[in-house]
Amino acid sequence: MTSILFIGFHFILYLFGRGFALGVTKISKLELKRNLTHIGNIRVDYFYPVLALFVIGNLTVFINFFAPVNNIFVKILFLLFIGINFLDMNFQFSRESILNLGIVPFVLSISSYGINIAQDAGLYHLNVQSWIRDEQIHLGLSNIHSRYGYSSIFDYISSNFWMNDNFLLIHFINLSFIVLFFVFICKNLFLKENVFLKNLSILVIIFGILDNFGVSGGRNGFIDIEAVTKYDTPFAIIYFLTGCLIINNLLNKNFDIFQVTVILFMLLLAVQLRIFGVTLVPLFLILFNKVLKEYRVRNILLAALLPSLLLFFWVIKNILITSCLFFPVEQLCFQNLAWSDVTSAQLEAADLRNFHIFYSFDQNFFVWIKSWLSKPINYSLSINYLLSFFSLGMFNFIFYKKSNNKNIKSTQFYVFLCILISYFIWFLSAPGVRFGLGLFLLSLSLLAISNHGSKERFSINNNLKNITLSFLFLISLMLLIRVDSYRSFADNFNQTIQVKPTNISYIENPLGWGVLPATGNDSCWINIECMPKSKRISKVSGVYDYFLILNN
Repeated sequence: MTSILFIGFHFILYLFGRGFALGVTKISKLELKRNLTHIGNIRVDYFYPVLALFVIGNLTVFINFFAPVNNIFVKILFLLFIGINFLDMNFQFSRESILNLGIVPFVLSISSYGINIAQDAGLYHLNVQSWIRDEQIHLGLSNIHSRYGYSSIFDYISSNFWMNDNFLLIHFINLSFIVLFFVFICKNLFLKENVFLKNLSILVIIFGILDNFGVSGGRNGFIDIEAVTKYDTPFAIIYFLTGCLIINNLLNKNFDIFQVTVILFMLLLAVQLRIFGVTLVPLFLILFNKVLKEYRVRNILLAALLPSLLLFFWVIKNILITSCLFFPVEQLCFQNLAWSDVTSAQLEAADLRNFHIFYSFDQNFFVWIKSWLSKPINYSLSINYLLSFFSLGMFNFIFYKKSNNKNIKSTQFYVFLCILISYFIWFLSAPGVRFGLGLFLLSLSLLAISNHGSKERFSINNNLKNITLSFLFLISLMLLIRVDSYRSFADNFNQTIQVKPTNISYIENPLGWGVLPATGNDSCWINIECMPKSKRISKVSGVYDYFLILNN
């Protein structure tokens, strides 16, 4: 039953995304030519479910400026996007659609059997979503709990998918991102004209298989299926897809304005999911510089208008909640706002950096790397990643001839430089493994670039090659799911999985506004008046209520 529920959920997102795309084309009278129906050599409709989540998230951000999102009018608005599909019932379903809407969603749905709710759900995610659902935006919300300041778009998306006290649909959101990832990889596996995307896809599925072997049982930096409310994998997927689409356009000298606009929206989504997404900006600027030579500035500004407007609302939201452009970057915080508490950003940033053992310029690099590797997950993943990367390099050396194209070499140099900068920023900020998954995947592009435009060393029967690639794809997909999930699916396939929060009791905050967990730990679960620790908070009423931290 859960598998059927996810297939239905994914299809509804498909209809929502299709309705939005159809509405845009009808309003703009855009003619759907070949270059407007494919992104990275796959049909644009494969992106519809994630497009739906992007639209839902940004609509929720906008609506929350004026009202809570848990009301009937918001639901009607979302239904309207699905209803737009009736304007054009010419659905282009094919055998390929079975992969996107059937096979991959079904396999991934098995992960629901045995899925848990994340610790961070009770710590802050569910309460952030509860604030979005039940209240319009409150100024200085991060003063209640500093982690409310992160307020990723994933929380804005998730706030629309509470199913009473069952949070299974939030897990489905994660799975829809993973469906896009595997469909993108699968479609590019069988390309003939684009060696870069084909070779990169082969490397990714082998990388995914190797993830299951190595030191401490494996894990080399491939994506994984996370507990409910965590969004490291969705971010990694959008980061990887955005980066490889930029590189693909550079290699193929494709500076079409539609392609660049789509990449710009994906870059925005990456930043909205996690601030680390800005490390893709240098790579995007290289592509943008090429686009400037092909189009008038007016055309480029029109293409960037809507992403810029959405970014504007996103930044305003950040300022209202945290007094920072991007939390917890203290240099981007305003100290003169009534609800400002820059100390909160400083403490949160320091806690994040210290927990993940960041690098600072006053440290000896070799002393730092020894300290960073002392963390078991960092050590095992580093060894496994390097072994996997070396193995994939050997695979390419054996099966592909190296290209001597000067354009390819220059592109590879620029990509290497941008990826190196991204690693440097990761080291300086919060070098946690889960924050680097997208960067680890994108680094595989360095191996694939050198073979773009080259030929395979061996002539292999196409049928045998396609069967082998299909087999490897299915193995990589199926190994993503834990063995115990398959067992649970076999025993309970006819049941709807329940993912429920923990119920706790609360006590009054002795220092003023709010309540505290009676258990004495930091997890509030679902109570918007709860804060993890006692402190003096004042709620000031107005057109927009705001929270102040009072000095003791």
